[in-house]
Amino acid sequence: MSDNILHAVVFIQNWGEVTETLNFLRNNKHTISIFHIMGRHSYLIDSNFDNNEQLEKWIQQLKAIKLSSGIPAIISLQTQKIINVLKQKEDFGLQDYNNLPEKYHFFMMIDNPHHDERLINLLKKNEIVHSILHIQGGNSFVVEVITDNYNNYKKLLTKMKTIKTINHIETLEVILVNKYRNQVIDSGGNLIYPQEDIRELYSL
Repeated sequence: MSDNILHAVVFIQNWGEVTETLNFLRNNKHTISIFHIMGRHSYLIDSNFDNNEQLEKWIQQLKAIKLSSGIPAIISLQTQKIINVLKQKEDFGLQDYNNLPEKYHFFMMIDNPHHDERLINLLKKNEIVHSILHIQGGNSFVVEVITDNYNNYKKLLTKMKTIKTINHIETLEVILVNKYRNQVIDSGGNLIYPQEDIRELYSL
């Protein structure tokens, strides 16, 4: 992760109509990946910016999106800065996600205020854990899990629950990947890449 780039995980909750919001996010150079998730948020966004001013402008643009009724499309927006990337996937693209229809894909939000070493070691060694982000905000870590066997996930949760420093674990199941590392699928089902300012820095 570059020290010169501001990386952030952004959670968005929106109303039922999502076309305008998704169109903005898909075509925006700061939006690296878009995960449609289950839970109290609608989307988890992996994003990066050159500075805080770009982030602020991006947030204001999102808040300005309106539904056909005239009301704001986004109910709530939460930004959490990424402090460190402890583990990330390599050579894994949107096509790889499209080939995972039978697999379970989750993001885990972990609140672990103290003594991270045991938790980090457990997560790094587990083969179903693909990404580990240390973040600022209401949680300590965002952890990405992909497995073809749900029991493997249950075993990981059981091990994590033995770590007494963990206050809370929230699991967000991924419904659909709308954009991944600047790759999107167009209306014809073709894989496309942005043609302008391809930003290769990513966290998830």
